[in-house]
Amino acid sequence: MTWGVQYKHSADALLLVFASHYYDADDYIRDYQCFLDTVAAGSGPAT
Repeated sequence: MTWGVQYKHSADALLLVFASHYYDADDYIRDYQCFLDTVAAGSGPAT
């Protein structure tokens, strides 16, 4: 469980991501407080 923020980039910048799985929007938590609650509850994905 890692919260990431990208900032300090130009308006025309691109972000390149290398990942081991295809993107699935349902796999992501978009609200920081919800992320904190999930981490505190220990109900995040197993690593």
